[in-house]
Amino acid sequence: MGNGVIITNDLELHQRIMKLNYLKEEQELVIKRNVREVVYSMHPSVMFKNIVNKFSEDKESTDDLKSIGLNLGKDFLISKLFGKGGSLKGFISSLLIRKATDYVLKNHSDLIVSGIQKVEGFLKEKIINKENAAETAD
Repeated sequence: MGNGVIITNDLELHQRIMKLNYLKEEQELVIKRNVREVVYSMHPSVMFKNIVNKFSEDKESTDDLKSIGLNLGKDFLISKLFGKGGSLKGFISSLLIRKATDYVLKNHSDLIVSGIQKVEGFLKEKIINKENAAETAD
């Protein structure tokens, strides 16, 4: 044998098999947990958050990243909701919406970021609860 264990009778064989099965189950659980962690770390939102954390070590760059993200989101929503301003009515509507969102973002961006973080925390909690329920079911 590879471990230098000498089995001399049937009882020792069964004990060794039980120990090896227990060891196998423990290793499978560790592998499952590691695979889940790898899959979680490969999720786009986690990867994006890690990248943002690396680039946002100081307060100024954090604020810049937040404002860039909020502006991109605002522009995306405006273009989806009101089109590219193909008519005069669409142009005026998008202009008014853009001015209103600029005002809200300028004066209340901290509340928006706080709300987004609360939603993110709620969703993470749901995912963790689901994973724990699946793990206990296994």
